[in-house]
Parts: sequence; C-alpha cells; structure tokens
Amino acid sequence: MDPSISTLQLTDFIVFATCWSLRRSKTSFLLFGASFLLCAVMAIGFVDFGYYGSEWALLGWSIGGSLFWSGFRLFDGRSAMTWPMVGLLVLPTAVHLLLPGLGVDADTTNAASTLAYALHEAAVAHYVLTSRGPRSPIRLMAGIALAVVAVSICFPLLPLHPAYPSMLVVGIFVSDHVTSIVLTTCILALDAEKAYAAIERLARTDPLTQLLNREGLASALPDSSKESCVLYADLDHFKAVNDRFGHAAGDEVLKEFAKRAKAVLPEGGHLARLGGEEFVLVFPGKDRQMALGLAERLRSAMASRPVLWNDDPIRVTVSVGVALAGAKLGLRSAIERADAALYEAKLAGRDCVKAA
Repeated sequence: MDPSISTLQLTDFIVFATCWSLRRSKTSFLLFGASFLLCAVMAIGFVDFGYYGSEWALLGWSIGGSLFWSGFRLFDGRSAMTWPMVGLLVLPTAVHLLLPGLGVDADTTNAASTLAYALHEAAVAHYVLTSRGPRSPIRLMAGIALAVVAVSICFPLLPLHPAYPSMLVVGIFVSDHVTSIVLTTCILALDAEKAYAAIERLARTDPLTQLLNREGLASALPDSSKESCVLYADLDHFKAVNDRFGHAAGDEVLKEFAKRAKAVLPEGGHLARLGGEEFVLVFPGKDRQMALGLAERLRSAMASRPVLWNDDPIRVTVSVGVALAGAKLGLRSAIERADAALYEAKLAGRDCVKAA
C-alpha cells in the first residue's frame, strides 16, 4: 500500500513522541504515539481493509487500539490495563483462529473477526465517553471520534453493490484520517484543560492543609444569601507552639486540625483556611443549636487528645465563634460576626465557643 496513507498517523506519532520527550512523566503520550505508529505500520504492511487474511493483522490492529486505550487510562490517572481489556484484545484473533477449526467458512469467520475487532474499538469509545472524571465537550468529541472508528471497521460488511468497493475503501480512509486529526487535537486540548484546572485548583487551595483558601471559599459559595451556619475557629496560643517546637511542628498542628475539622464537617459543608491559624467552616442550615453543637464537637476534637510530633505531645485548644447567614445577613457579614464572636471567646479564656 502507498505509504502516503499513513502520513497522518506518522505525524501523530511524531507529535506525541515529541511531547513525551519534553516531559517524560507523561507515559500516556508515549502510548498514544506508539498506537499511531503501529497503526501506520499496519496500514502499510497489511492490505486487509475488509478482509483479514492473517491473524497477525487482527492482533496488530487490536494492540494498536489497546495502546490508545491504555494511554487514556493513564491520562485519567488509572492503571494501564485490566483483565477485561486483555480479553477484548485477544478476542478478534481468537475468533479468527477458532472458527475455521469449528468448520465455519472463511466469509463468516471474517465477518465475526471484524465484529470482534469493532467491539474492541467500541469498548475504547465507551470508556472515554463514560469513565468517571471531569466531563467536557472535548472528551465527548474524542469519544465520538473513537465510536466512528468502531463503525467504520464494519463498513466492509455492508451488502453494497459490487460496483462500489472502491468507494467503501475511500470512506474507511477518510474516516481514519479525520478521526486521527480529531483525536490528536482532542488529547492535546484535554492536556491543556487539565493543566489549566490544576493551576486554578492551586489558586483556590491552601498548599499546606489542602483546604480552600479565601478565593476558593468564595468560589464554592457564590450565593452569599443562602441560609448557612458559619464557624470561625482560631487555634489558641499557636505562636507558642512555633516558638517551642518549631515551625515544622506548627505546620503539623495545622494539618491535624484540618483533618479533625473535616471529620466533624457535615455533608455539603465547606472548610477553608483564611490564613495563619484561622479557619472557617460553612455548612447548610440555619439551626443555632446545631451550629453550637458542632462548634463544641470541633473544640472537643482538638482538646481531647494532643498532636504528636516526634513523640512529643503538643496540646492545642481552639476557640470558636458562631454566626448564622441568610437573606438578611449575607455570608461575608456572617463571617465577620463569627469573627467577632471568636474574639469574645478569646476574652473569655479561650478553648470555648461563643455565638454572635
């Protein structure tokens, strides 16, 4: 076959190989490139569109699809292979080898092998379209392109008039070229989208505790008039912890507080570190007693057991201010009132809860 048929696949291989060489941690890009390279070699070495005369052809095409599938799984942060994937990988070749031994004629064997291979490619499309994770129009487009590949594999099985076989091959080539372009573009766009999301997440997250920061809390709660309970917490005498045990110990105390605060945070609530040793908990509802009860649980969670640092127990307490937000008192104002209540808790001797 004319090597120009594989020009796009070879180009795609160069694109992904270059991306991988610039950032070796992107193993997924190496697999994408290997998939396109193998498909380019297969298109040159096997003139078998519509009729698989060799089990090696089916195995080669299936491996090419599996490499792409494994690349997408690694791109999503999952394991490269699963046992169902292995089964689908060997299915087309197994069908091609087993059916003749059962007395099935060559045309029927070819049709069954083609459908098995199409099933493998359809499974790749199904994964991309339905796997858990962030949904985006770009991923949808990639999944549709892979579904087109699965459908085009079945073109030769259509009962067309003998005068149209060349048109059928042209249709396969056109769909192959278009999907190659679409898939490469989508993967690069998804990678850029993931990088942007990571930067956005960093901008809205406290790097030490991995909690929301001020901007993150504001983004998570765009409706400031929604009824909610606000707890403003501050670790008591935190500077003394840093002075006595060191800043590394202080960081450990902050992370431990974040862990214990998450444990008492109701479902649908948000926890943020506003700076230093100050934290805010916001959760749905406008029940004063419930808010006070949760604030007491938070206070008790810190006072009940020390934070261990190099086998040294660091006893830390927390003061908490409580306020309620709603239509009459927006979230920002409620946080300010909870801060004022926190100040009263400090004046009252610390390690206690006060409500605005």
